[in-house]
Amino acid sequence: MAARVANGSPMVEADEASNCRSMNLTAAERQHICRSWEKASSQADIGCELVARLLNDNRTRFRALLECKSGNLLGSGNYTPEDVNKMARARSVASGVNTFFNKAISKLNDENYADEIQTLSLQLGAMHFRMKVWFQAENWLCVKNCLLESVVAALTKDPKASYALCGASKRVLNVDKSVTQAWFKFVQFIIQNMKKGFLAEALNADGQR
Repeated sequence: MAARVANGSPMVEADEASNCRSMNLTAAERQHICRSWEKASSQADIGCELVARLLNDNRTRFRALLECKSGNLLGSGNYTPEDVNKMARARSVASGVNTFFNKAISKLNDENYADEIQTLSLQLGAMHFRMKVWFQAENWLCVKNCLLESVVAALTKDPKASYALCGASKRVLNVDKSVTQAWFKFVQFIIQNMKKGFLAEALNADGQR
């Protein structure tokens, strides 16, 4: 389960709660996300890219979780998106990622897009708890970073495109920073609300004991 905020600071908790409610994306940023997702999805299977990155990142313990859920030992080698596509359980997770983001991004043109995406994210977080997909604090960060990297990697498969991960010290290629900043805000909002939904479901389950 996600770690508590250090010292239980009311100010930090209030800021996080505020961030869970507001995405603060401009119309241009929403357009950036929609267009770049369409482009990235045409270049690669983002779900499989993400799952492969999570499998190869030991901090996430995703490999152990997948072994537990599938009943198959995965070994210690590195996995590619092609490998993910050959594993039923991993492919199912990847498909779920694509379905969620297709749905969330389709909401960006709605007037109440933030509320609608928040609801989807809260539900997804709660579902992870019910499925006993336990998250530590560092897991949320790894998922966020791996997702951003997956989108950027897909965009760079187009030799005419030039993208760099927001905040990265090493530039992948050159890209308009507004695109990666928009994605950072979007993914941050989703992860924060997944975390909130996960914790709310955990408290609800605890209260029913």
